[in-house]
Amino acid sequence: MKSVFLDSSVLFSAVNSPTGGSAKLFTFKNIQLAASPVVLAETERNVRKKLPKYHLERFFLLVEKLAIISQIPCQKLIKKTEKIIVKKDAVILAEAKQAKTDSLVTFDIKHFFTEPVANFLKPKKVYTPKLLIELFETKF
Repeated sequence: MKSVFLDSSVLFSAVNSPTGGSAKLFTFKNIQLAASPVVLAETERNVRKKLPKYHLERFFLLVEKLAIISQIPCQKLIKKTEKIIVKKDAVILAEAKQAKTDSLVTFDIKHFFTEPVANFLKPKKVYTPKLLIELFETKF
């Protein structure tokens, strides 16, 4: 089974659009989706701020399907990632590196789909939900 670290953009999208690609990731049996407390807190904050109240229930239902990675972001690693990616994304990149997952899924193409990020995360890969779905539908 492959394990995937979700960025908050993907979890937020799954909450907001039950029929979209991000939500489809939750239907695959051969993928273990994972997130950190930092990702969960950021997503919950954005759901409460940007979406109608009824979406909060969906957020908690999706969280129940996740493996919660209880790791504390390594400050030394965060400092290192701040040299690779914009500061606001440094903690997510550090957590994705620390997590015992195979890949990172995000919508943030501008910041995460760069050569320095790819080199930093090796052997992990970065995907959008669409790319990961295409990979899993063709290979598995």
